Amino acid sequence: MTLEPQPAAKVRRPRVSLHVLRITLVLHAAFVIAQPIAAGYFLSGNVDAMTDVHSTIGGTIWMIALLQTVAAACYTLVGRGRIWPALVSPILVVAEFVQLTFGYLQNFAVHVPLGTAIVGTVCWMTVWSFRRVARLNRREAK
Repeated sequence: MTLEPQPAAKVRRPRVSLHVLRITLVLHAAFVIAQPIAAGYFLSGNVDAMTDVHSTIGGTIWMIALLQTVAAACYTLVGRGRIWPALVSPILVVAEFVQLTFGYLQNFAVHVPLGTAIVGTVCWMTVWSFRRVARLNRREAK
């Protein structure tokens, strides 16, 4: 009786779910980066930049964060990727809705620092998603 080596267990990694997460993160990052640019145009005297661009984008960013939350959940559950993107994404939904509310209330003491935190977080997540470690499953990443 000869013992044949067992075939290596197929390692399941996030592939499609990671690509979907990357797409939503790049879209999300593009929109959140456009926000301070539009606010800068407003501050330089272009009054239409606030109503035409900044508020329009601000009203849609939290919906993109909702799509990102679904993509992050698929990445975590289906693709067996890291857990933290599925935890951070719904926090971004809430933060961006609060951001929208304080923007319409013109409470800039909250609006500006929260916007800075949102831009930093989304850009950081986007860069992370293109790193090698994002392709690994939870066990490999440890």
